[in-house]
Amino acid sequence: MRKIALSFFLAFLLTAAFLSLIRVVYGQGPEEPDVIHRETQGDNIREIYAPNQIESPQQPNISFIDSPTSTCYQPDPTQDVCYINWYYMSVNADPNYMIAMTVTLNSIGVVARLHGFFQTSMYAPYSLFERGFKVPCGALNSSGVPTLGMAYPWTINARDSANLKAANYGTVYCPAYTP
Repeated sequence: MRKIALSFFLAFLLTAAFLSLIRVVYGQGPEEPDVIHRETQGDNIREIYAPNQIESPQQPNISFIDSPTSTCYQPDPTQDVCYINWYYMSVNADPNYMIAMTVTLNSIGVVARLHGFFQTSMYAPYSLFERGFKVPCGALNSSGVPTLGMAYPWTINARDSANLKAANYGTVYCPAYTP
C-alpha cells in the first residue's frame, strides 16, 4: 500500500513540475502585466495595462477610469463615523464590452463590485453607493496631516472583454473626530 501511495505522490509531483514548466514556456508565468499608458497627478495615478502578450496594443480601447472628487465626509461631528464616496466613476471600452469595475479601500478590501452586461461603458454615480463607504474618521493627525483624521488609500480597477485593464490609485483624507 505504501508503494502505491508513494508512486502516486511521485507521479503527482512530476506532473505538477511539468505543467509549471509548460506555463513558464508559454509566458503565462507570474510576470507583471504590460503598462500601456500612465498618468500621474500629485499622489494620484491612472494606468492602462494589458496582460503579457506578444504584441501590446499601441492604442488601447479601454479608457482611463474617470473618478473625480473622492471625498470623505463626517455627517455627525459627535461620532467617529465618516463616509467615503466619489462624485462618479466612469470607464469606456468601445468597441469592447466592460466586464467589471471594483472599488477597493486598501486597508479594508474590496467594497464594491460592478459588473457589465453587453455594454461598452460603465458609469457609477455617487448615489449608487448611497451615503458612501463607512469608515472611522480617526483622531487629529492620525494620517500625518495635523488638521485631519485618517487617510484611506484607494484603488479602482476595470476590465474589458479583451482583458485590457485600467486602474486608478489615490488617497482620500477624512476630517478628524474630536470628542
